Amino acid sequence: MNSSTLIPTPDNFYWPPSQNITSAKIADNAVMLRWDNGNHSKLHPLWLRDNCSCALCLHQVTRENLLDLRDIPEDIQAASVEVDAEGALCVTWLGSGHVSRFNPAWLYANSGLQPASPISAALWGTAQFSEPPTFYADNGLISDELLHEVLLSVCHHGIARLRDLPTDIQLVEDFALRIGPIRETHFDRIFDVISKADGDSNAYTSENLAAHTDIPTRESPPGIQILHSRVAEAKGGESLMTDGFKVAQDIEQEFPEHYKTLTSTKWCYANRAGPKDYRWEAPTIGLDDEGKLLEIRMLPFSRAPLQGSFEDIQNAYAALRCYMEKANSPKYQMSFPFRA
Repeated sequence: MNSSTLIPTPDNFYWPPSQNITSAKIADNAVMLRWDNGNHSKLHPLWLRDNCSCALCLHQVTRENLLDLRDIPEDIQAASVEVDAEGALCVTWLGSGHVSRFNPAWLYANSGLQPASPISAALWGTAQFSEPPTFYADNGLISDELLHEVLLSVCHHGIARLRDLPTDIQLVEDFALRIGPIRETHFDRIFDVISKADGDSNAYTSENLAAHTDIPTRESPPGIQILHSRVAEAKGGESLMTDGFKVAQDIEQEFPEHYKTLTSTKWCYANRAGPKDYRWEAPTIGLDDEGKLLEIRMLPFSRAPLQGSFEDIQNAYAALRCYMEKANSPKYQMSFPFRA
């Protein structure tokens, strides 16, 4: 019987039983494991010692390290290894005699053998979605299961719509806190998007807003934004949503030179209303260190003057125009009404 759920780990995550260790040995200054599905792991002794979860090495409440890396010998070696009756890997360290015990499910997942997460982005245009993926609250309540489905949609598609909710003003905050901490911005922690004469953004006016991302003026823009439609009495004013990654993907295939410019030329975005001046420079299309899509920053009505040579400016505007034309075209942009 696999009782690995009872074996401590360095974190508070639940690691469901996966594979059992069938053998463990020391070879070439590494700890070598064989798993019951035929896979093998070669574990570095320094990595194992650094991840010991005993009370001397890890605070049992905060789950943060007590052991300082500088106190681990660079040439640390395992004196012996064994698999105990509960299936845990036990390592006795040479010199100190300290014993580290490892949960096999945690080891399997963190040693590069666990399959990649099944959650992946599914890019879309209006051929795939004419309206957002929609979910319905049960008598105004959002169960954990429903929240999970909504968040999966956000992970897959970047968008989800939840209907049949009450108009309670506290709802959006309570809902957001079930997902994670709320980040405060210069607009406020939670704010109403309404038309007003003294607004500090075009979003507070009745002007048409082209496809855009919000608050690219910050080093790290918002990850998830939640809009709660409590009053929807005006005519018109449909919401427009575009999958920015889909636009970027198609530009890479159709206009590689524009894609190169969009991923390298930094635009400065700035909130310049009243006494405020928040700004940040970044490319329109942000990539991670593997060259994969990471983020889109595009707020056409809040750009500071572009800095660059005559030729660079020509190329930058041409590439941005290409992105904006696609992002605002019916092929990519869904249109739907908000309703309370």
